[in-house]
Amino acid sequence: MAKILFVNPGSAGHVNPTIAVVKELVKRGEEVVYYASDLYKDKLSETGAEIRTLPTEAMMSAFTHHENHHLFNVINGLLRTVDIIVPRILRETKNEHFDYMIHDSMFSCGYILAQKLNLPSVSSVSSFAHTKSTFDTFINHLTSTVNAEEIQQADETFEVLKNHVESTYNVIVPSRFEVMNNPGNINIAYVMKGFQINYDTFDPNDYKFVGPSVLKPNVSGFMDQIDTTRPVIYISLGTVFNQNATFFNHCFKALADIDASFVVSIGYRNQLEDFDMIPSNFTVAQYVPQTELLQHTALFLTHAGMNSTNEAMLMDVPMLAFPQSADQPVVAQQIEKLNIGRQLNTEDITPEQLKQTVLDMLAALPYYQQNIKKVKSVQSSDKTGYQLAVDHILNFRDQHLTQSNI
Repeated sequence: MAKILFVNPGSAGHVNPTIAVVKELVKRGEEVVYYASDLYKDKLSETGAEIRTLPTEAMMSAFTHHENHHLFNVINGLLRTVDIIVPRILRETKNEHFDYMIHDSMFSCGYILAQKLNLPSVSSVSSFAHTKSTFDTFINHLTSTVNAEEIQQADETFEVLKNHVESTYNVIVPSRFEVMNNPGNINIAYVMKGFQINYDTFDPNDYKFVGPSVLKPNVSGFMDQIDTTRPVIYISLGTVFNQNATFFNHCFKALADIDASFVVSIGYRNQLEDFDMIPSNFTVAQYVPQTELLQHTALFLTHAGMNSTNEAMLMDVPMLAFPQSADQPVVAQQIEKLNIGRQLNTEDITPEQLKQTVLDMLAALPYYQQNIKKVKSVQSSDKTGYQLAVDHILNFRDQHLTQSNI
């Protein structure tokens, strides 16, 4: 048995894949102290870990200080969160012993904390993985899409923040790659090998693509209100970038006379009065038990968040992607490239185009489902993502710790 420091103060998309992992770690005898955003304490309460919280409002204020409208500013925002996250964890763990740490690949300051605490580390990757080489290529491409003056300003800010962090905490921040990706001694990605971009370029000793980390859903009774005698079509823009009344209204108008049962998750920031008339073949809810619903879903109209995409592939559900922000455009491109779905733009789609696309995809479901099976067939293990992740984590533990430590 070892004691793990788990640091993951990111959004739901970063937390959700780790829930099953933490449960499995505890089940196998590990002791876990999990630092998370104070928004997700309840979500993690049944994992068996000791949950400690970090202040969401302060972290988000620091993270969004530069408005984050391009990746250079996102990275500078991440550097600003160091002064919120690192001192608190160092102070609260000062008299504790941990054997190793697991940290989110983006929001954890994990690369810095591993240095300060002198701990071997595992990076928890909730989206596409990057090596230093692939990330640098990506960054170089971005320089052609961002104004030169903005890049210069972001570069100068990065150097100031980097120097502050290095001098304040006596650590090394080699480059933007370490700030954005927080590489560990090993990196656990909840992406299927067949879905990861350029999978064959990653060293299998360093990167473990375990696939979706999803617990078997409980039967909640939600499906009792859905007519499953006809195709079920699920519509969701996720939990973060979902305030798009125009898109939902397009769906209501375009799909009202299609013989299918539509389920729409609108989140808690949208209200029913924000929308036009809701047709009788639509069920609209602020919360939907997504993995339970996907087991009965024929087609998923999605924002292409990585968690939702993973869950859809796990359930063999083709996707019509409407990316909103963050990594979603890249995920949507991969969905289309692999022919497991299609993508459209919420900004310029018309109701007529939407209706025809949905009808075309319903007619071609076996084609998309077969391609999903091809993506899944690249996995070399029949274990669930969280079981495989914990296998790798415990193998890592045994390799890096002496028997006396565990």
